[in-house]
Amino acid sequence: MMESLPSLDDLIGLVERTPSADRLQQLTDSVVISGRITDLGDELVGHFVERARSSGATWEEIGECMGVSKQAAQKRFTKIGTRRRGGFFLTRLTEEVRHVVRRAALHAGEAGSSHVGTEHLVLGLVDDPASLASRAITGLGGSIEEILSAKRSEVTSDARSRGGGHMPFSADSKKVLELALRETIRSGNRRIGAEHILLGILRDEKSPGARLLLERGVTRKAVEAWLEEV
Repeated sequence: MMESLPSLDDLIGLVERTPSADRLQQLTDSVVISGRITDLGDELVGHFVERARSSGATWEEIGECMGVSKQAAQKRFTKIGTRRRGGFFLTRLTEEVRHVVRRAALHAGEAGSSHVGTEHLVLGLVDDPASLASRAITGLGGSIEEILSAKRSEVTSDARSRGGGHMPFSADSKKVLELALRETIRSGNRRIGAEHILLGILRDEKSPGARLLLERGVTRKAVEAWLEEV
């Protein structure tokens, strides 16, 4: 059974499958794959923990089998349940960015959108004036009120009534998370912060969120220079 597991060479080949990808993209891909492997490993053990529990095993017995205390086993596999619902990227997000995502979903709902777009992520960023991302935008001359007003003017009262329920990310917004992870790696951080989300948005200049910022003079290079100064 162990011989059928992927080797290091197999995983390197998986990352290098797209020959046009640059070195930073390959590094990002390797981090994503590594995180997913960790998640799958935990989920594999968690699956058999659940089976053991359903057959009557106690947490103390499970802990002894795994070489940890009852409390450690119970705490670990409660977290795995949360990870299954959140996915790899959510385990990398700071609490600040979790708030950004929640606020972005609220903005999308108010606009009557069926998904969270990059423009909603921008609104989620500027909702918190104390965040590094919001301070960067205002520090570069961008008007928070202008950005909010520009999007509010597009929202009708009928659209506001259609909000609610689960709000999936658009393809562009999912790409932003991948680009934000790349920015996180470049900056030497382990967790994705609001400033990395901002840089991720600005990497795709054709996205609605990037255009919303670029029209107000907020560019990726300018944000990078501003962040170096703080």
